[in-house]
Order: sequence, then structure tokens, then C-alpha cells
Amino acid sequence: MPDEMGSIDVVETLEIGGDRVTVFRQEDDSTRTATIVLRGATMNHLDDIERAVDDGVNVVKAITKDPRLVPGAGATEIELVERIMAHGETTPGLPQYAIKKYAEAFEVIPRTLAESAGLDATEVLSRLYTAHHKKEDWSTGVDIENDDGTGVLDATDASILDLLVSKSWAIRLATEAARTVLSVDQIIVARQAGGPKPPAPNANWDED
Repeated sequence: MPDEMGSIDVVETLEIGGDRVTVFRQEDDSTRTATIVLRGATMNHLDDIERAVDDGVNVVKAITKDPRLVPGAGATEIELVERIMAHGETTPGLPQYAIKKYAEAFEVIPRTLAESAGLDATEVLSRLYTAHHKKEDWSTGVDIENDDGTGVLDATDASILDLLVSKSWAIRLATEAARTVLSVDQIIVARQAGGPKPPAPNANWDED
């Protein structure tokens, strides 16, 4: 039990940024505990830094469990559109329309990236589809900095990568949410509870 709980060398109270805090510290160079002190000019800036640190820590935590990565910048989503569309083309009957619409839903990620960067989303998507038709360019994604004027880049060469586990869970949860909405047969509108409405006020109450 003591090994699982761990141990520390120093417990002290320090003043950091005008606040008194209790610090638990180990003197050894190698430790399983780390403290990150963040400073910011404003609370909004500090909140942004905190979110960035949380994201980075969570990425490291996730990548130690599953190190597989996929191209980012919307490249994976465009490739999914291509492959799911191809599957829909080979599916007979009405299900092919549902499959194709499901594929189109993935287009929102690269489109949003392009629009947020001030690029022509339609033109960028056209270049992405053209690149992904070539099997060797399946890692082409949105270049939000638009360095070469095309709005696209090779996400792998630019080291823009996403965790496979987070990407797969996002797709799975979004799909389950859509299935839940589609499975609703009837919507019951909730009405305000209570008895009969009170009588309307008499417009001629002051004539007597």
C-alpha cells in the first residue's frame, strides 16, 4: 500500500503570485509527480493556457496507451468521405443514399477549417478531393496558413497529426447520437402544468 500511495520529501507553504499555496516536492530528479505553474496577463488568457496544457497532458496520456496516429488538418475526414462514398456506390437499393449522406457528414471538418482560416471552402475542398483521388496523396489536408496559395498541404509532412483513438471515439459517439435522433418516432410537446387559466381582467373595472 505505501508503494501505491507514494512518498514525498518536502511539504512547504510558498507564496506564488500573491497566493499562498502548499507545495509537495520530491528532491529526486526522476519523479511521478509534476506541478505546472501557469501565469497569464488576464484570466481569459490564463484559461486558454490551462486548456492548452490540459489538452497536451491528455494527448501524452492517450498516446502512451495507443500510439497510433492519423493525418490531421481534415485529411482523415476527406479520405473517409472517399472510401465511404465508394462503398455506397457498390451498395444496391435505398441504403446507398444513407451511406452517401453519412459520408458527406465528414466534410464538415475540412470545410469548417477552411472557412475559419478565411479561405474559399469550396475551392479548397475541390483541391482536397482531387488530391485524395490519387492514392499517394491521401494525407493532404487544409493549410490554414495558406503558405503556397493553394490552401492545402501534406499533413504528415507538416507533422499535423491526430490521435486515432480520439478520432475513432468522436466518430462513434457522433454516429450514436445521430442514430438516437433518427430512432425517435414521436415528439410529445410538454405543456405547462397547472389548473385552468385565470380569468382575464375586466377592461371596464373603473366605470363603477
